[in-house]
Amino acid sequence: MKSLVVQRARLGDLLQSLPLIRALSDAGESVTLLVSEDMMEAARLVHPGGNVFGFPGKGHLLELASGSPMKAAGTIARFLENFRTVPYDRLFQLNHDGTGALLGKLLPAREKRGFFSLHDRILPGEEERKKLSGWPAYLVASARGVRAVNRIHLSDVWIGFGFSGSAGEREDFSRDPVPGPGPVGLVLSGRSVYRELVLEDVALLVDRIQRFTGRPVVLLGRPDEREKARVLTRLISGPVVNRVGETSLAQLWAEVASLSLLVSPDTATLHLSASLKVPSIGLFFSNAQPHETGAYLPGCLAVTPDLECHPCAGEGSGCTQMECRSLLDPEYLARLAERFLTGSALPEPPAGLRVWRSRRESGFLSYRPTHACAATREDVLGILFRRFYLRILDREVVLPSLEEECRPFAGQGWPSLLSGDHLVQGASLASRQWGDHPLDPLEKRRVLEEIPLLWPLFLLTEDVEGGQGKRDVQRQAFALLSEETLGARSLLMDQGKKEKERSFSTKNTRTGREVGHGV
Repeated sequence: MKSLVVQRARLGDLLQSLPLIRALSDAGESVTLLVSEDMMEAARLVHPGGNVFGFPGKGHLLELASGSPMKAAGTIARFLENFRTVPYDRLFQLNHDGTGALLGKLLPAREKRGFFSLHDRILPGEEERKKLSGWPAYLVASARGVRAVNRIHLSDVWIGFGFSGSAGEREDFSRDPVPGPGPVGLVLSGRSVYRELVLEDVALLVDRIQRFTGRPVVLLGRPDEREKARVLTRLISGPVVNRVGETSLAQLWAEVASLSLLVSPDTATLHLSASLKVPSIGLFFSNAQPHETGAYLPGCLAVTPDLECHPCAGEGSGCTQMECRSLLDPEYLARLAERFLTGSALPEPPAGLRVWRSRRESGFLSYRPTHACAATREDVLGILFRRFYLRILDREVVLPSLEEECRPFAGQGWPSLLSGDHLVQGASLASRQWGDHPLDPLEKRRVLEEIPLLWPLFLLTEDVEGGQGKRDVQRQAFALLSEETLGARSLLMDQGKKEKERSFSTKNTRTGREVGHGV
């Protein structure tokens, strides 16, 4: 079979499409990749030996149109004509934008999956807006207001466009990476200024990594960070390899491939290291979180701030303190890197930080805490909602037990900010109330006013899908959500009681008395 994958987004998204491309190839399909012209070099590195085509970017078309509108139109016409000569069996359109949806409609294929209409507007030539469904609908919903409780990785969403069940196990990301003997790479910042590391902290981190691991450190970053890197090298006491702004894309590929470990606040570089099977420690603060954009390779680590405001809206948050960034203790991060490289027990994170490890389960990637910690409202909702979403998106999925998912939060009890009763009642109401048609808008508004916890779920089932999803599957998922909310509360509360009992027993050991043996 011949498949065409259309991915016109930036480098990080292109790299996160790689698991889908590899899954298609592993299934015996011949894959052609269509990207924006400015991503051609990266696409050839991502998909070596495969067909890669570039679609004219907006800047190129505007440049042509400024001279003659006919030139821009002619460029698109020639592109489409060339593509029409190749018959594709399947087409995967991964981008929720007007150009991508139109391309998906125009390019020939016997079967089409992904975005061929838009959630928020009508495409030219359409009489009415067509509702999205399934994984494309979830991708839109997860990006529009529910990111704090989203626990499904973007690479898995795109795999879902083509496969169900444990398809993720078929591609070659099923084993934890083994660190090699190479240097440690350190990336200075992400795309946003809100993901930029403090220079003095970076200098201390480099010094400690060299001291604790005995390995050289390679600095990586963008061309516009060259001056910052020069200042940084003067702050570092030991030798450091400065490659900031000095690598072409191909050279960056080779540089990352030579590392034993990558430490990075930039998600695109984390995805690059994952594609090369290089382990990583991702630094997630501001609006980034590992559950949706962490390294998609099992066995990698992610460090997040333990703050109620994380993840935030980044630049849109208006935050001036950026307290989350100041919590990334260089001493601890260096010790974490040293233990990770040697395979030793990881050090417990200091107050204000959490450490997560990626793993594959049921064909999907998940990040779980490496040490027991108090469950937040978002933790519990993330677990429960993830199970709900996967049940309605993939009928073949086999989920881990609820007890296993709650285990990392043992001993801390149910979060005080979460009303489990409201969620139980709301999920039970939704499971009983629905017929085969969408909820009446006034009724939906009343339900959400009374039980706002349902909003992230209704955003998918009622707004994006427009009530046109599989109602029988959704009813069952809501019924199970009601049951599992009670189950999770029981597990966390029981674990909290046990922890208190163990603590009380330990305190009384010094007097020879233990709980249950006569105090």
